[in-house]
Amino acid sequence: MRTKLFFAFLVVIVIALISNLIFEKFMTRDFEDYVSGAKEDKLYWVLASVEGCYSQGKWNLAALHDAVHWATMLGFDVRVVDVGGQELISSESVLPMLSPSMRRRMKGIVDLKSAKGKYEQYPLYVEGEEIGTMYARQLARVGSVEAKEAMFKRRGKEFLVMSFAVAGGGAVFMAVIFSLYLSTPLKRMKKAVESFARGDFSVRVDTGSKKDELGRLSASFNFMAEALEREEALRKHLTSNIAHELRTPLAIMKANVEAMIDGVVENRDIGLENLRIETEKLIGLVEGIEDMTKAEASFFSRRELIDIDLYRFLSGITAKLAPLASEKGLAMKVRTERSLHVRSDPEKLERAVQNILTNAIKNTATGGVSVSYGTGGKMFFVEVSDTGAGIPEDKREMVFERFYRGDDSSGIGLGLAIVKELVGAMGGRIDLESRVGEGTTFRVWLPLGEKRER
Repeated sequence: MRTKLFFAFLVVIVIALISNLIFEKFMTRDFEDYVSGAKEDKLYWVLASVEGCYSQGKWNLAALHDAVHWATMLGFDVRVVDVGGQELISSESVLPMLSPSMRRRMKGIVDLKSAKGKYEQYPLYVEGEEIGTMYARQLARVGSVEAKEAMFKRRGKEFLVMSFAVAGGGAVFMAVIFSLYLSTPLKRMKKAVESFARGDFSVRVDTGSKKDELGRLSASFNFMAEALEREEALRKHLTSNIAHELRTPLAIMKANVEAMIDGVVENRDIGLENLRIETEKLIGLVEGIEDMTKAEASFFSRRELIDIDLYRFLSGITAKLAPLASEKGLAMKVRTERSLHVRSDPEKLERAVQNILTNAIKNTATGGVSVSYGTGGKMFFVEVSDTGAGIPEDKREMVFERFYRGDDSSGIGLGLAIVKELVGAMGGRIDLESRVGEGTTFRVWLPLGEKRER
């Protein structure tokens, strides 16, 4: 991964180098075209000026003097001859005609001795009639425009080299940094996966910033690790509990069958009734295990939190369980009536509250069951209170254990165990307050999320 990222940056650097070379070539060509075009424009201006010095069949030497003067100042060594080949004027002959101060200025601008190479011929025409020929060649200007042009080209190349060095060096540096930055979390995750393969589900990876893809991948990996660790622990715990709970009814059934075979039990109807009772216990145990399995399946599913109006939500649950309470002559109501909106997992929350309410109804003989809710800090709570017999202090922690049943309980002891694990999976906790002979209160605390009170 790190090597691939580094080579990817090197490819970018090579592409940048090629593009710089192409840019430098085109820039130099365009600059030379510009210089050549400017030179041609000046030369054609000089031609036009010289041709303008001829009228009515004769040359205006004063005007021709000025035209050649300006041509020399523009950097051209010029000679003008008529149609007979006689020289009329030249750049060299113009200088003596100037004033001393003008000659000094001219020498500060151009150097007539710098002209090299052959003259180029430019025929002169007026109204289609040839009037002579102008010969011109380039002069080197003092302060050398050519030198400045060469300097511009050299500086342009230096700038491109420097920019490439800075950009290339920066790209190499960023390649190293990014390859380390991007590959390090993946290396940590690789080690974690290898630990998973060895059966160690306790390993976690640092999520860093959860806003980028690697952060979200790490968070998802940790969620998977937590789910697998929890599932493995539940599997071991459930297997142990099931073996323990199945042992007693099976032993009783075996004893009754052996007694009937051996003739110890004379009344076979009594023996069969005992078998039926134990069989129903087994069926109830299996059904409870199925409920536990369904509940545990929801522990490992990540659902989006949604907005819940607690009053309407809890009123719906109590209305669904109201017939069960009515059968025992119990009253059931939601005491809190103000609207409180929270963000939570409705499926897990409903299962937890419903299990607590069902347990309260089963263990309450007279009076009723009430539900309330509220907030505290960054948490909200749902409270279920009953007027039952209460739970002795030494047994309050045991009610959340799997398959624990009180002395007068008719269940299989999974309801509150499921509630505790559901609440833990949602990032909350459950509190218990009870007074013997007065009743019991379960209070479920969960993260509040966004709320709106009305």
